[in-house]
Amino acid sequence: KATNYYGHNEPREYNVSFIPDKSGTYRVEIDSAIEAVSQFSTAIQVMGLATEDDQVEILLSCCPGGSVDAGDSFIHAMKKCQAPIHIIATGGTHSMASQILLCADSFELSDSFNSLIHSGQDGAYGTVPEYHAKSAFDLEFRTRKFKEAYKYFLSEQEIDNVLKGQDLWLDGAQWCERAVKSSDMYKAEYEAAVEEEVK
Repeated sequence: KATNYYGHNEPREYNVSFIPDKSGTYRVEIDSAIEAVSQFSTAIQVMGLATEDDQVEILLSCCPGGSVDAGDSFIHAMKKCQAPIHIIATGGTHSMASQILLCADSFELSDSFNSLIHSGQDGAYGTVPEYHAKSAFDLEFRTRKFKEAYKYFLSEQEIDNVLKGQDLWLDGAQWCERAVKSSDMYKAEYEAAVEEEVK
């Protein structure tokens, strides 16, 4: 078998199925570390084809997170998807997986749901000048993307603390409380923007 960047066997593609007794419902199962965009190949294709009359269900089960770039490709497809996306998150939903959960139109959590939000891991290699250039870029870019991902869900102080290396753990009740508050703030922001356009 071919090996991936991490030296392991190529990660298997996540399962995607059509549920015949739920017309227009597509189910995506994410149940392992996110390592490569190839894991999402069929899921991304399905979300591109789904219409507003369909529904996409994502089973996010015990996912420790993983590649930011691969996760970003999936989130991009989620944001472009015309169908409503419902996520069922069970067990540990950590790191990049938590960002996927934040992009759902609706969600439900198991009793044992828990989530780790942290600054993640990254690295640069090459010549010394290349190392400094990549590190400088990553510091600005990753910081900006992290703030965008957790805007309103975390307070500004919490975002600063996590970016400085402090891990943040949440259970289901804490996640739901923050999700409601975040939704209300995004709604208020949207209504304010619409009101400004009318003026």
